[in-house]
Amino acid sequence: MPAPAPVRLSKSKFIAGVQCLKRLYYQIHQPELAEQSDESKEARLEQGNEIGLLAQSRFPRGVFVAFDGGLGDAQAQTASLLDDSSVPAIFEATFQHQGVLVRVDILERRPGSRWRLIEVKSSVDLKDQYLYDVAIQANVLRGCGLDISSSCLMHLNRDYVYDGQQHDPKQLFTIRNLTGQIRKLDAEIPKLLKAQRKALAQETAPEISPGSQCSHPVPCEFYSHCNPPVPEHHISSLPKLSGKKQVELMDQGITLIHDIPEGFALTENQTRVWISVRSGQPCDLPPVNPTIHN
Repeated sequence: MPAPAPVRLSKSKFIAGVQCLKRLYYQIHQPELAEQSDESKEARLEQGNEIGLLAQSRFPRGVFVAFDGGLGDAQAQTASLLDDSSVPAIFEATFQHQGVLVRVDILERRPGSRWRLIEVKSSVDLKDQYLYDVAIQANVLRGCGLDISSSCLMHLNRDYVYDGQQHDPKQLFTIRNLTGQIRKLDAEIPKLLKAQRKALAQETAPEISPGSQCSHPVPCEFYSHCNPPVPEHHISSLPKLSGKKQVELMDQGITLIHDIPEGFALTENQTRVWISVRSGQPCDLPPVNPTIHN
C-alpha cells in the first residue's frame, strides 16, 4: 500500500505547529477536541477582517484574489495578476510550494520585477510570533520564484488619533521592515517544517507535556483536553511548589498531597498544608517567609 500523501500545511497551521506540535496534530487529525469558539474570538476575527480592508485601501487599484473557485482558480488568478504590470498590488495572492499554502495579505509591485510582502495585523506592535508568520510566506514566495525586495509587517499606529469622521489609512497604519529578522529564520523554517510533517505522520499525537505553550503566544483551543481538571488536593495546589519538586513527586507516582511521604523537603507553608490535608483539619497560613525556598 502506498504511503499517504503528506498533509498540506497552511500558514495558520504552520504557526500552530511552531507553538506546539500537539496543537498542530489535533488541528489536522482531531479537530473535534477543540473548545467551542466564543463570542470574543468571533469579534476578534471580525475586527481583523475590518482592519484588513482598511489596510487594502492604502493601495488604490489593488486587486483581490477570490478563493471561491478553489485553490487552482486562486493560483491561476494570482499568476495572471503577477504578469499584469498595470496591477500595483495584489490582495490575498495565493501560492503553494512543497505542500505549504499561503495567501499574502498584500503583495505590492516594486520596480525591477520585485515584490514587497506585507502581512497585516490588528495589533499596535511587533510580536515574536509574527516573525514566523512573515517568514513562512517569504519562504513559499521565494520557492515559487518571486524576487522579494522586502518582508514587512503592517500594524496599527499607536499614536494615531481618529477624528470621528473617516480613517486615514496612511496615518492609521505603520509599515515595519522585517527583512533582516526574517532572513535570520531562513535556515530554521525547513527544520520546523520537517518536524511538523514528522509529527503529522504519526498515528498518535506527539507526547508533549502541558506548559507555557498552552497559553502562549495565544491560548490553545485544545487547552482543556491537554489540561483536564486536577483532583482536590493535587500537589499543584501546594503554595509555591516549584516545577522541579512537582516533577520529582510525579516521577514517584505521587499526585496528591496526602501521599507525599514524611521527610520530603517542603517549605513551612507547604508543610502546614500537608499536615492539614492529612489530618483533615483546617490551617491558617502565616505570611510567606521569603528566606524559605524549595
